Amino acid sequence: MSEQLPPQVAHRRWQPLLEQWVLISPASSNRPWSGAVTAFTGSDQPAHDPECYLCPGVERASGATNPDYTAPWAFDNDFPSLGGNENHAIDQQEPLATRAPGGGVCRVLCWSATHNTTLAELPADQMQQVTRLWQHEYQTLAARPEIQNVLIFENKGIETGVSNLHPHGQIYATVFVTDTALRLRRAQHQYRLQHNAPLLQQMIRRPEYQRDLLLEKGEHFITFVPFAARFAYESWIVPLRHVPSIAELTSAELDELAAMHQRQAQRYDQLFRRPSPNVTLLHNAPCDNDEANADWCFHIAMQPPLRDADKLKYLAGFESGSGNIVNPVAPEAAAAAMRACSTQSATCRQAQS
Repeated sequence: MSEQLPPQVAHRRWQPLLEQWVLISPASSNRPWSGAVTAFTGSDQPAHDPECYLCPGVERASGATNPDYTAPWAFDNDFPSLGGNENHAIDQQEPLATRAPGGGVCRVLCWSATHNTTLAELPADQMQQVTRLWQHEYQTLAARPEIQNVLIFENKGIETGVSNLHPHGQIYATVFVTDTALRLRRAQHQYRLQHNAPLLQQMIRRPEYQRDLLLEKGEHFITFVPFAARFAYESWIVPLRHVPSIAELTSAELDELAAMHQRQAQRYDQLFRRPSPNVTLLHNAPCDNDEANADWCFHIAMQPPLRDADKLKYLAGFESGSGNIVNPVAPEAAAAAMRACSTQSATCRQAQS
């Protein structure tokens, strides 16, 4: 249907994983803009910052001292958002004031010992070590009997609210399955029951994902802009074979994932002519022993908060009130723009010099 519409006509697209409509409205990007802009003015960050609590050898606020690590490294967050794990029962005595445990484990993942770098700039072998760290952390946390969901993510850039620019990510391993994971699981399970096939693998076989929305296709993975992208330059990395979690990936698959993830980060840096802010989510199957977890497919979603190089995308009145996101950039146009970007880690720094 959308291919028959004029390119500037607003229309809705169904996001099957979240089971919600996204409003694609390219005309809205042409509105005169007199609001806030965000400008990257360059960075003079040192390679090692003795005031940074993620750098090697630095004493953290908790009193613990970081080791002199040289490879990707993880530790328990000193100030976790999740509480203890003692009581997992839901209090259903008050239906309008129900309480449930919010326990779990919060981990910090340092991608590199070097303070002034990003995933886009890591040497290939270090990026491969990052994917091994992702896999190891998921396997270790998912094996804990109290843990039901493991979300690995990265908030990159001050635009995402991150308080420390050292290259790092986080893990929230919860004693409950998160709301988004429940929706993703339900959608994938229902699709398999109705079509006897995995949702994401069926999706990427469609012609639009092989052409207009395609960014890169390798031996094991495909990178693309989703048909119903919720963010202007959202992209996903999906395995060509169905695997519920990163735990099932082979060494060869992890190596390709490292390279494709890094190249996509480099595309963003060139597209926005700066180290691009980003929210990256590793969507692994929950680990609560629900039989529907077998229908889940591991994938990575990358969601820059920018609508262009100097404008943030805000979720304001209509979107907050309706639950329907408005994307001001047609996904096909976003894919074309990113396909035109080269994938060289030095691109962003060259553009600033």
